[in-house]
Amino acid sequence: MSLLRYCLDRRVLAVLAAAGLLVALLAPQGLGRALPLLLVAACPLSMAAMALTMRRGDPPAAATPTVESIRRELGDLSARQRRLERELAAIDPNGEG
Repeated sequence: MSLLRYCLDRRVLAVLAAAGLLVALLAPQGLGRALPLLLVAACPLSMAAMALTMRRGDPPAAATPTVESIRRELGDLSARQRRLERELAAIDPNGEG
């Protein structure tokens, strides 16, 4: 039952419960047809509500890297490559695999 807590949005369930209550009060003869529809609609409507909520919470897009940051990263990578080449040469001084 705790798994349903993560699958169904409370706001959607509240709206669907209110709709069911309105149907029960205004057209009690239609409750038998409306109830299965309300139950089936809970899942896709909850997914849509959660997707909209997540979309609003998106962080702003990352800034475009500057030329200086790219040069700094390239320098770091070159230094790392030289260090790894020295380590490989120390392991196998003949350069054979």
